[in-house]
Amino acid sequence: MKIGIRAEGGEKIGMGHIMRTLVLAKELSKHNEVIYLCQDNEENIGGIERIKEEGFKTEIFKEDILPKLLELNLDLLITDSYEVTPEYFKETKKLVKHTGYIDDINLFNYDVDLIINQNANAEDMKYVQQHKLLGLTYLMLREEFRDLPRPHINREVRDIMITLGGADPKEFTKTIIEWVEDLQFKFHIVIGSSFKHREYFKSINKNNCVFYFNADMEKIMRKCDVTISAGGSTLYELLACGTPCFSIVVADNQVAASEKLSNIGLIKNLGWYDKLNKHRFIDSLLYLCNDYDLRREISEKGQYLIDGLGAKRISDYINLSFKI
Repeated sequence: MKIGIRAEGGEKIGMGHIMRTLVLAKELSKHNEVIYLCQDNEENIGGIERIKEEGFKTEIFKEDILPKLLELNLDLLITDSYEVTPEYFKETKKLVKHTGYIDDINLFNYDVDLIINQNANAEDMKYVQQHKLLGLTYLMLREEFRDLPRPHINREVRDIMITLGGADPKEFTKTIIEWVEDLQFKFHIVIGSSFKHREYFKSINKNNCVFYFNADMEKIMRKCDVTISAGGSTLYELLACGTPCFSIVVADNQVAASEKLSNIGLIKNLGWYDKLNKHRFIDSLLYLCNDYDLRREISEKGQYLIDGLGAKRISDYINLSFKI
């Protein structure tokens, strides 16, 4: 099949859509031709560069994707973007044999053949599409996060990871660094490729901070005892590693999934970044660091639920259900 994937990513919207679709694209490309479709604007530069680095053909469109779809004659178009409307799905369906959407929030009734929602709360949503792949069974994790061994949970916390996504559009990493400067831990801080002011972090010289500008995420996660993370797909990578973590919500689409993961005991959710203060942040962090049994329990639960084979299951389903 000839499969198109529309996704965007950059400084303002983050890189989550790009990263999860790349996982799926790699699986789909084993038996299909996969082409990315990306809108030509400054915001998407970081995402387009990452897609090209992974070796995928990329078609650029201006304001309207429809002429490009007419030209490509796709068998399946998978969209992972919030820049969509009911009219978008109605029109794209006319030009592509099958359509799919990767969703997080079920904003309206998407007129597609296939809906994919990998989040822990996906099965709570009332999707009506004929083909539905919902929940952690279909989690799109990179290969390095599959079949990982059980971690050793240290009684004393020494290393803490801070990662607020590939872009950190709210620039909250700066705030956290200020909050933790007097704590006696080693903080491993990931500076994503689409951060606005990467040079600023290169100029920081703090004894308890190590900065990563080209991070091996799996290696850092497995090194650290606790992680502070944005409430996006990184949370699922941390679960796969068995690393106890906090989530901080920095976007609307992170609210429900973070709350669900917290309610079932897989993470600790601190809520919205702009409602969080230093006192509550530090108290929550120290509480988890000082509770060895709780950290061990969170670690074991997370690894039990995550096997990392979601992208393969999605690919197998697509190949079976939509094969032309």
